[in-house]
Amino acid sequence: MLELQRQPIAEGAVAMTEAEICERVLGQKSGYVKGLGFGPKPISFSKSRPSSSEHEIELEHRLVETQLLVETQQQQLETQQDRIDQLEALVQKQNQQHHQQFEEILRHLRSSQGSS
Repeated sequence: MLELQRQPIAEGAVAMTEAEICERVLGQKSGYVKGLGFGPKPISFSKSRPSSSEHEIELEHRLVETQLLVETQQQQLETQQDRIDQLEALVQKQNQQHHQQFEEILRHLRSSQGSS
């Protein structure tokens, strides 16, 4: 029981009460709490926490949201990559044009120097 009390509590989780710890360690007896005798029925572990189906629904909801986010980001990434490819092609074309212009200027200078 002491080990359960000392365990760190997960983020968003609720700490277990002494009755819940007793029930978990010693088991549940209908209408009987070990060490306390007859009295109120111990709180069921499932009633103190969201049911596993509720937890599964929440996890599925979060999974769908995450998948949609990933899909949106993937589309944005593809759009950005297309734009990068376009810009790289434009830069390459401009570099070729500049190189051709430079070659023409050099030819013109050489021809004008040779004729003078």
